[in-house]
Amino acid sequence: MKLLILAPATHYEQGWFGELLTGLAENTVRAAADDGWSTTLLGLQDCSDHDWHAALADTDAVVLLGGHDVDPRYYGGRAEYPGSGDHLATADRRSLAVIQACHADRIPLLGICRGLHLLNVAFGGTLEPHLTNADEHRVADGQGEMLRHDVDVLPGTWLADAVGAEHLVVCSGHHQAVRTLGDGLRASAWARHDGLIEGIEHPARAMVGVQWHPEATDADPAQLASLLAWLEAQVREGA
Repeated sequence: MKLLILAPATHYEQGWFGELLTGLAENTVRAAADDGWSTTLLGLQDCSDHDWHAALADTDAVVLLGGHDVDPRYYGGRAEYPGSGDHLATADRRSLAVIQACHADRIPLLGICRGLHLLNVAFGGTLEPHLTNADEHRVADGQGEMLRHDVDVLPGTWLADAVGAEHLVVCSGHHQAVRTLGDGLRASAWARHDGLIEGIEHPARAMVGVQWHPEATDADPAQLASLLAWLEAQVREGA
């Protein structure tokens, strides 16, 4: 079974953030391979159009990884905001196209952190560009590790079916979040301490986004394994 893992880019600027994103992508590839997937990893900012089109046409499921903030032009946000940095507009545009193709062709998709944000934007949702309580969802830049907190999962959702639990302790590292849900999407998980949306999904398609990082080194490995197993099950069931 083939899994397309899409990162924002193939190479990043030197420093802690680029090293973090590279490590998260490698962890995802390793976990998927251990679960029996045949994996392809692409960076959407710097691959060719042929590469991502061909990979998408030849995959069974997609994982959209985290990374840079989504370009606010795609959801009507302000160009400048606290914590704003580089935006990878090409990666965003291609990611949105991938999500729409997965929706149309019934390709199961998992979005992680930025992947959740893009899933929301693809359906017309908006983002909170900078949380006022961002320090409750991530550690200070450069520390490398992620913050842990509790998440409640809504029973009867794709996400609940995937993780098999109504409560999780997750590894988190973000300063943006869902503001308004995209058309046709539903929230499936919330941070227990402040009610922030931590999971979204499409009820009629196998498309799930999680705000946290199940692929983080410090995360419970069962979380990513269960989400990958859910993707496999949806492929087999033709969701």
